[in-house]
Amino acid sequence: MFIFRTLFLLILVMGYTAFTEEAPLMASPAGNGSSEEMAVAPEGFDLRKLEKTDSLANLCRQDLACETIFMKVNRLDSRHISAGKSVLLPVDTEKAAEYIPIPQQISDSRSEREVRVFLNEQYFGAYENGNLLFWGPISSGTKSHPTWPGEFFVNYKQRHKRSIKYNNAPMPYSINYDGPYFIHQQSLPGHPASHGCVRLLEADAKRLFSWVRTGDAVTVL
Repeated sequence: MFIFRTLFLLILVMGYTAFTEEAPLMASPAGNGSSEEMAVAPEGFDLRKLEKTDSLANLCRQDLACETIFMKVNRLDSRHISAGKSVLLPVDTEKAAEYIPIPQQISDSRSEREVRVFLNEQYFGAYENGNLLFWGPISSGTKSHPTWPGEFFVNYKQRHKRSIKYNNAPMPYSINYDGPYFIHQQSLPGHPASHGCVRLLEADAKRLFSWVRTGDAVTVL
């Protein structure tokens, strides 16, 4: 395991340039593309580069449905709307709400309920009997503190956890799946930024925490 993780870290260091704050990944409808690869935005969206005066409220004209879709698809929380980022802006919320950047069904599910983390796409999916119930954006580990792929299980949940290692940092709605690694609520800047944990938006963290059970499968790809 140590040799595997060492080799994987070297690969990450060499090939991690796709994940940058200036040009965050945008998943294509198939779930395997980037914003640079998109000739046309998915139905219901426009491609846009953020300006200094932009905020989540004015981008979406205070439409909560638009704001929710915007954060999910672009992997950004409201604090990380900054100039220069290329984003997908919902312009038709009904059509945009149909956009699903990860598989809606999986044939190799490992348990009745399974959490799948897609590192390349930077999304997670909650699956029941192989069918997608809900999904959301993530921020995984940086190249120096990667999130390790593998097959795991939920060990325990802790609603009000704080980090022992990193300055007592809050980790609300924590789901432990591998040693010191958790899925939990934290900031989402649109790119991998954690110390190895899987960060979620608050709404997704709450929902996943309520839904998942001890012993459920967690697969990190």
